[in-house]
Amino acid sequence: MTDKDKSLNIPNLHPDHRGLSSPEGSPSQTNGYLQDPDAQLSQSFKDRIETFVGSYSRTSMMHMAENVMVSEGGMSDEDENYDVVSVHSSYLPRYQNQSTSRRNSEGTLHERTPLLFPSLQKVDTCESILTVADSYPQQHVSQKKSSFLQSIFNSINILIGVGILALPLGFKDAGWGIGVVVFIFCFGLTNYTAKLLAKCLDADPDSRTYGDMGANAFGVRGRIFISFLFLTELITCSVALVVLLSDGIESLFPGHDPLLIRCISFLILTPTLFIPVRHLSYTSLLGIMSVFSLLAVILYDGLSKPDAPGSLHEIATDASVLPEDWMAVPMSFGLIMAGFAGHAVFPTIYRDMKSPKEYKKMVNYTYIVTAIVYMTVAASGYAMFGSATMQEITQNLVTIPEYNQMLNRLAVWLIALNPIAKYGLTLNPVVLSWQIGLAGNPAIDNWLNRGSWRKPLVKTVGVILTSAFIVLLAILLPNFDQIMSLLGALFSFVISGIFPLMCHLKLFKNTLSAKEIALNYLLLFIATSLGIMGTVRSLL
Repeated sequence: MTDKDKSLNIPNLHPDHRGLSSPEGSPSQTNGYLQDPDAQLSQSFKDRIETFVGSYSRTSMMHMAENVMVSEGGMSDEDENYDVVSVHSSYLPRYQNQSTSRRNSEGTLHERTPLLFPSLQKVDTCESILTVADSYPQQHVSQKKSSFLQSIFNSINILIGVGILALPLGFKDAGWGIGVVVFIFCFGLTNYTAKLLAKCLDADPDSRTYGDMGANAFGVRGRIFISFLFLTELITCSVALVVLLSDGIESLFPGHDPLLIRCISFLILTPTLFIPVRHLSYTSLLGIMSVFSLLAVILYDGLSKPDAPGSLHEIATDASVLPEDWMAVPMSFGLIMAGFAGHAVFPTIYRDMKSPKEYKKMVNYTYIVTAIVYMTVAASGYAMFGSATMQEITQNLVTIPEYNQMLNRLAVWLIALNPIAKYGLTLNPVVLSWQIGLAGNPAIDNWLNRGSWRKPLVKTVGVILTSAFIVLLAILLPNFDQIMSLLGALFSFVISGIFPLMCHLKLFKNTLSAKEIALNYLLLFIATSLGIMGTVRSLL
């Protein structure tokens, strides 16, 4: 077996993303594109679509790989159905040497500390802890890069998610006046911090991920904090997807017991955890399609109905400038901020760009499109239904008999398919984390290797139990608006606002002007205040 054959095997990585050299007789490639000009000109529309989809899939895959921890010799399995990574020790010294040269005052930048599993928490050296992406030989990492338009597409698809359903409720809780102010603040804050991410990453050329930025600024503690926050956020997002699917089923087939609907959701969603990630990353593109379909349905319904309620010609009279219930205002902080939570993936998008110099312009275009879509849905939904606005705008749409019911049901179906498409991709890093943790324990690993049936059995049982735990949380937290508010207030404010500002101040405080320092501290104070108030209110 050659060295190439012994390379790290990432079963879930699509062959198109491996960047291997072309077989003999096939057209040579540079950066993933055919060198033959005639072949480029003859590229079909289908090929261009596949290029866009492939770019998004590659970004999703590498982001997942960067945030899943492995240890030297931690797992080795050749079965593609076993969703883990095979680490071949022959490649580890190369990465050990690279990592040991990247030290800061509190440890090494690329110390990879798995969570929840003490046997893997070797924070004193980077020679034992790697991420999936670190472990993969660089000559086999795909050399394809995303174009400017592809990067915008990837960013929009990440930003615009299921949180859009609760935006009208956010405006209902805050009223027009406070709602617009909070929306503008969240838009400006996250646009600014998204650009700070690139600056913080460039402070160390070897930084590639959000965790690298945290480690560069705060050492191992920064990486542990961010990794724990990411895992917790993924679990909370998975709970939101279960609730969303259950609400969609209830809207389409009303009158059933909520517990029964949660069980049905469990049966529908759990099998997606066994689908290879390379397929899930493609199906998650359904999200952006369903959101724009929802936008079109809301505008069509509102413009087609001449009278209130549910009309854009006659705005609901109880849609007020100031909030009706001031105690509900903090809920709006999280509901609005949840829509701008994409910073965990922005570092991967930045490193994946062909022309990183265009990153700031790409961020601006992304946020302009996202803000237009968000504001249209939020303002239209609240204007159409006023104080009757529900926790998901789709629930309002199905209550108006004058609407085109076939069109509305189609929109609800598309939204209901969102969790099916994204559940496996969202929860996969959590599943991989406990799998790697089990294999990192020598006693457990030895037991697993004693029979060929044991690993698949443990994986199957573990995946089912993981999904059951998520559904149990969905039963305990049944309200979509409560979960989205918690996601926005706790996770989005920290990941997309507070932590980037802290890293920026930590890394560049000595070079910043007095105005820049004052601006950063002001934004930090406001974001922290809104985050705390929103988190407390969402937990009450």
